Parts: sequence; structure tokens; C-alpha cells
Amino acid sequence: MSARRNRIQAKLKDNLMLLILAMLLLVFGIMSPNFLTIKNLMNICTQNAYLLVTAIGAGLVMISGGLDLSSGQCLSVVGVCVAAFLQWAHFPIWMALLLGLLIGVALGFINGMAANLMQVHSMIATLATMTMFKGISYTISGSKSFFNFTQSYMDIGQGYIGMISVPVVIAAVVAILIHLVLEMTCFGRFLYAVGGNQEAARLSGVKIRRVKLQAFVMAGALYAVAAVILTARGGTANSAIGAGTEFDAITACVLGGISFNGGEGRIKGIVTGCLILGVLSNGMQLAGLGIYIQYIIKGIIMMLSI
Repeated sequence: MSARRNRIQAKLKDNLMLLILAMLLLVFGIMSPNFLTIKNLMNICTQNAYLLVTAIGAGLVMISGGLDLSSGQCLSVVGVCVAAFLQWAHFPIWMALLLGLLIGVALGFINGMAANLMQVHSMIATLATMTMFKGISYTISGSKSFFNFTQSYMDIGQGYIGMISVPVVIAAVVAILIHLVLEMTCFGRFLYAVGGNQEAARLSGVKIRRVKLQAFVMAGALYAVAAVILTARGGTANSAIGAGTEFDAITACVLGGISFNGGEGRIKGIVTGCLILGVLSNGMQLAGLGIYIQYIIKGIIMMLSI
């Protein structure tokens, strides 16, 4: 009887956020007749595609036992750099995107090295790099905004493949690839091992610093992808874009079952967490709730989920 009860409790725990998501869909569907339309639901997914990619990157760091507070500023740096490559240097799109990806990797490498060399919790290290990246972003942009991107670049954020928007396709591909990496590769097993019990992983021969550095580098690459989606969708890039995204990304991870202690969580949970945040924002807007009330409700939900 006890074993059966434990299995039921475990299943409820695994599917709790899915149940909450279903309840939110039902409640907002009743409150607003426009909420459960296909157009609105696709809009929710499109608007939060960049957040999902960012949250997956932040989730990798959290699974390893760390915490990245610099993701929003990483988006800012990559966004203005790609815009500068396109509009000031007149690079072709493929070159600007490649350089943006490399910059994201470099920022992730800096975060990983800072956490390893300072030998403090990565939250402290990335708090320092967050400030540094903010300064770099504003130095590059000169506090100016970039507009008038080419249509081919805008299509990355606004285009469609059939009935599905390009940002949703990109986010889905990223989620599937990272899921496969975590579930089917040695790196994935090492990442969970380091986050779950660092000393046991060390005694088993896992190179802890290397695994954590790899997690930050992968996260940096994903932040670069998210930055391109965000700037292409909005049609503008400036140093303020991306700021604050780190808190939504961490919230989505926590809602999705990623533990602050590391070693726990799956990509499907992060997807669910992002959808909950997206449904909340969209539903509350349609219900006529102000932005400040939305912040309060989001904060309450994060506290409850923790």
C-alpha cells in the first residue's frame, strides 16, 4: 500500500505543472472568449520562443549545480553585436549570425572560467559578469537602437513555415536536441552527476570543472540563438533588450522542476514552465490585469513552486 501511495505521489509530482497549465488554460478560456483560439495560442508560443531557448541554457547551468544571472545581458550583447555587424559592417546575414553565435560561446566561456577560477558559487560570479556584459553592450551600441533590418533577417523572428512560426520551429529544434544530449550522451550523464553529488562525481573520475565550463558554453550558444529570435521578432536591437530575461528564465526552470541544488530536471519541464509563464501573461492581459499585478502574481507563483 505504501509503495503504491509513493508511486501515485511521484506521478502527481511529475505532472503537477501540466495540471496547473491545464487549469490556467481552462480558467482564462472561461474569462476571455478569445483566449483559446488557435491564433492566440500560437501567439503565446511565438512570443515565448526566445524565453524557452534562454531557459534551456539557464537550465543546463542549474542542472550542473550552478546559477546564471547574466543570461539577459548576454542576449543584450549578442543582439547589439549582430545588429552592428549587419548595419555598420554590412556583413552578410550568415556571417553576422555565425559571429553572434561565437560571441555567445565566448560569453559563456567567460562565465564558466569566472566561476571556476573564483571558486565561488556561480551566482556570485555571473552577478559580476552580468554587470560587465551590460557595460560592454552599452559601449558597443552607444545607447542607440538599431532599426530597419532586412526582411530576410526579420523572417527569423516573424516568418512562418506552413502554419507554424519560425521562432517556434527553432525553439522546438533546440528543445529536442538538448533533450537528446541530456538523455543519450556521456555529457548529459556527467552533468546530472556533477549537479547531484559533486564529490561522488569527482571520485568517479568526472572532470567537474570541465563539465561546468561546458554547461556555461552551451548556455552561451543558446543565449545567442535567443538574442537573434528576440531582435528579429521585434525588428529592433538595443542594449535594453534582454535585460531581466534571466529572472523569467530561472522562474521557468524552477516551475519545470529544475532544482536549485542541481542534478534534477528535464527539458519537458522547462517547456511546461515557459508555457505557464506565457499563458499567465497573455491571459492576464486579455483579462485586463495591469502589468504590475502580473509581476505580483508571477512572484507568488515562483515562491509557491520553490
